[in-house]
Amino acid sequence: MTGPQLLASFWTLWSVTLIGFVHSDIQFLERHEGESVVLPCVVEQTNPAPFAVALERSWLQNTKVMFMHTQEDFSTDSDDDQRRFSVSGDPSVREVNVTLSELKVTDTDRYYCTFYIYNPTSTDLRIRGTTEFFLLVTADDTCSCSTYSTLLYALSSATVLLLLLLLSIGSVVICKGRKGIRQEVRSLSPGPIYEEMVAMKPQSPKPAFKQLEEAESSEYRNCSVNKSCPQNHYEIPTGVRGPRM
Repeated sequence: MTGPQLLASFWTLWSVTLIGFVHSDIQFLERHEGESVVLPCVVEQTNPAPFAVALERSWLQNTKVMFMHTQEDFSTDSDDDQRRFSVSGDPSVREVNVTLSELKVTDTDRYYCTFYIYNPTSTDLRIRGTTEFFLLVTADDTCSCSTYSTLLYALSSATVLLLLLLLSIGSVVICKGRKGIRQEVRSLSPGPIYEEMVAMKPQSPKPAFKQLEEAESSEYRNCSVNKSCPQNHYEIPTGVRGPRM
């Protein structure tokens, strides 16, 4: 798989992952060095109409590359960009086409348009265009490995960070769900019923040998026992006179 194809794959994954966070469409554009590209800037219907538009780039560089006031010429940050840029349309009609010629590998980045709307009571409103662009500029003859490495590293890092964020959110949701289930189970546990059953449980009968011992001791206490004495054969019964000697 070539460098541009790898970048396209990573960007597709990144775009799909961010679909819930980005409100505008993302268009992938691939060009070679020396070619040109047209970035159409369009905004939804607004009232009042925009009075200015700006083309900005982010991700690899965060800067405003072009600004145009209605019915005036555009301006850029450098003379080289002023020579390579051309603009058609007007912000007041909510549609401007920005053409970037003589592309360089360093032009690779994410681009979007911002329309400015006058607000008499506060700061002017800034509304993004309906489409954002990811521009990939490749070298004609040889692959710029350092550029590809930087782009791949940046895309990979961003994807990993987002996946870690999603995993963290999922872990928090799962923990909260388990905690709720435990609380519900505790609230449904039959605590009072178990205590009543324990209170009504009959006492265990005494062992048989203990009952026998108690019975025997009771008989000894209630009945008089005549102890037999050893007979004295030489004892003279009372009232009987013995023979005279």
